[in-house]
Amino acid sequence: MGHARAELAVLQALRSRRLAHAWLIGGAEGIGKATFAYRVARFVLSQRDPFERAALASSLDVSPKERAARQVAAGAHPDLFVLERTLGTAGKLRTEIAVEDTRRATSFLQTTSAEGGWKVLIVDVADELNRNAANALLKIIEEPPDRSLALLVAHAPMRLVATIRSRCRRLRLDPLTPDEITRVISAAQDARASESLIRDAAALADGSVKRALLLMQEDAVELVRMVRGALEAPRRDWREASLNVASRLGARAGEASYDIVFDTIFDWLRERANRLAASRDARAEMASRLWEEIEQRKSEADIYNLDKRALVLTSLREVAELAL
Repeated sequence: MGHARAELAVLQALRSRRLAHAWLIGGAEGIGKATFAYRVARFVLSQRDPFERAALASSLDVSPKERAARQVAAGAHPDLFVLERTLGTAGKLRTEIAVEDTRRATSFLQTTSAEGGWKVLIVDVADELNRNAANALLKIIEEPPDRSLALLVAHAPMRLVATIRSRCRRLRLDPLTPDEITRVISAAQDARASESLIRDAAALADGSVKRALLLMQEDAVELVRMVRGALEAPRRDWREASLNVASRLGARAGEASYDIVFDTIFDWLRERANRLAASRDARAEMASRLWEEIEQRKSEADIYNLDKRALVLTSLREVAELAL
């Protein structure tokens, strides 16, 4: 839904038999980048020669009844490798994609196809590659094996090392419109949520189905409005607006509520950074740097179980002090 332009770009590359060996699929979180990567993978893996299929196809649709589609859905296709964070030695999910997992992925691409066709690697998400993992992935992208395809999903492509970016064809997926989000959720919810709640969540979701669903589940539409109000309040009103947010979170706020608050802050800073960059305002770099700093502190708070309520107030104060 909503990514016809990107789909056409892939189809045209297939029809011309000039498919780039690596694609960097960028865009905001929750708009369907991984879903799109799997859609491309199913198409490429559904036939030994995807170029022939593309010549006759009007879209990347693959029937869920086809063998390749069933294998991908079951996570059992022998020619598809999904590189993502794995469990560490303590049994907890790592915060980064490890180099040993990346080396397994690159070795996979270098082996012969089990089905006699192509081999596909999906990196979900490339933002989480640590430095050594990124360097290991770069080697296979620089010298790709024949009939191999790497699809890198990235929420913030500019954070990847420049050498990886330069060797990939970039494909940016646009945020979905509120109407598109409403249609997706209405079809999936089976009338379990009111149309008004879906539309309110879609309007505040910044193009992300994932975020709209989270807003609905946590009944957090009002919380998002309060956070945006604090971010946009005049400096003289900042303290009161920020304390209102902290009060709304309360002492028993769940993890999802804090995620909603921080996602709103990140989205707001990204909007400002893009707008300031477009007008060549020097504050664009300040907004981008603050976004990264807050994101890092939230990650540390998650790992070490720090006081997130205090971090919310600090983050809102720092945004106000920048006067973006």
